Amino acid sequence: MRLNIIILLLMFAVGSAYADLSQLNTEECNSTIGLQNAEITMLKEKIKKLEAELETFKKVKPIASKAIIPVTTVVVPREKVFKGKKFVVRTSEPKELTAYYTSNPQTVEKLKFKLEINGFDILAVDEIFKNEMVISFTNEALQNTNSFLSVLHMSVSKDVEIRVQNPSYFGAAFLQDQFKYGQFTETLKALESTLGEMYEAEDKLGLSNLSNYHFMLGMPHFNDMIVVAKGDDIVERVSETNATKHISYVLALPNGSTLVGHKLDHKTYDYLKKIKAEKNAQIFPYEVMIKDEKAVMLSPKYYLALSLPLLSMTDFLKIASAPDEIEKDIKIVYEKEKDSSLVK
Repeated sequence: MRLNIIILLLMFAVGSAYADLSQLNTEECNSTIGLQNAEITMLKEKIKKLEAELETFKKVKPIASKAIIPVTTVVVPREKVFKGKKFVVRTSEPKELTAYYTSNPQTVEKLKFKLEINGFDILAVDEIFKNEMVISFTNEALQNTNSFLSVLHMSVSKDVEIRVQNPSYFGAAFLQDQFKYGQFTETLKALESTLGEMYEAEDKLGLSNLSNYHFMLGMPHFNDMIVVAKGDDIVERVSETNATKHISYVLALPNGSTLVGHKLDHKTYDYLKKIKAEKNAQIFPYEVMIKDEKAVMLSPKYYLALSLPLLSMTDFLKIASAPDEIEKDIKIVYEKEKDSSLVK
């Protein structure tokens, strides 16, 4: 590049010299013409020499620079590879059902928006553990069951995964003889539209075992519920309670009953850590059904075992005191000084 510029400058100089000659009168030209010819000859020689150097320069291979050029690395999050089967709409009954579907992570705000545009109503968002949020939501089909299935829970593990309760699994357990496989297909499709591809979790039980499920001989069934309060003012009692501390949501159902989602003490949530089941935070909030002047809850010994089908006897023993703690956390909400109507 520099040689080309030098050549152009020399040629410009020659041109300038010729231009200057035209301005001189004949006498001056005659007196200097000899000198000009000599200069031109010298310039031509220099041009030839520069051209030769340029050709030599072209033949030399460039030396790679050792300078380190900084490269900005853009980290693209990888999608998690799930081991379970991908969700597909089935027309025939499967032998077993997954308790939860998993999918790749999204932000809570994005999930709330997508749930709403897919026909769900958001009831609450609770922090169960650090970076472990649970979204409670419902739709018309769920509410029409007038049951503990009226609300579904979805756990959002930051940058890890999403887990959502399978309405078919819990429907088979809670609705008993009223459950018909396939009745929640539209709800599942709406969840798929919200979450993208969904995969079966490893937590599974046989479909035929769900309606009469109990952990083992002598353990409670679905109908072995615990009465937490009686009276005609139970709903008012819940409303008077410090809602931000104890109550996650209150949902009036079509048949006149009321479903209440309860926040538990964080020490109670920690029982999941003892059995390394934090990823299943979506089993909370814990629910109470208010109907006919009575508030009842599922026995924790039933609900925990149903919600954690991989629970072993060893695990169960590790959290042996959890059922009593859950019951205690819930009953405190309904107490009225020394309420004689409170029944265990």
